[in-house]
Amino acid sequence: MGRRGNPRHAEPFCRSELLTDDCRAIARNDVVFNYMNQAINFFWTILGFAPVVAVWATRYSVPWLCVSVLLSVPGLLLPSRVFQLSRDPKFYERLGIRFIQKFVQGGRYASRYMRKLDPGYRMVKNKATALQYQSTLLMYERFHLMCFIFFVLTAAYAFSVSLYPLALIVILANLIYNICPILLQQYNRARILKLVK
Repeated sequence: MGRRGNPRHAEPFCRSELLTDDCRAIARNDVVFNYMNQAINFFWTILGFAPVVAVWATRYSVPWLCVSVLLSVPGLLLPSRVFQLSRDPKFYERLGIRFIQKFVQGGRYASRYMRKLDPGYRMVKNKATALQYQSTLLMYERFHLMCFIFFVLTAAYAFSVSLYPLALIVILANLIYNICPILLQQYNRARILKLVK
């Protein structure tokens, strides 16, 4: 690829004393991509956590909140293979994961926009970057697994204090904010495993 492509691979080139136009464009594109991904992430986080915050703000209980947080933390430690539904990417595609993939950070729409700025842009360029990206996927999946547990406990608490509409909204938020991303990470990992074989 040389000087263009994923900005992270152009980093040594960009550290040279003579900052070229190519290097400036790569650095600018990297900033645009990061801001765009953070905006997408912020949108989904606000949407996902709003009903959860509403439950705890409406019927605040320190003991139940602490218990819910503590029971959620093990989600960060569980091995990913425990929840991997399939190693076949087509399994996830049948569930509609490619549609979900359009709307997430680093997803199809975000990547399409980046390729308009830099036609050579790819998040995963080869086996080495695929393996590197796999650790990022694992981090995302564990975060969403922890949130999944917390949302389930929040919904259970909402039901227990008769906040039925909010409980149902939390369940819906859990589906959108946690279950869909977990399936997406599993899909991406299945694709990577297929690539590196």
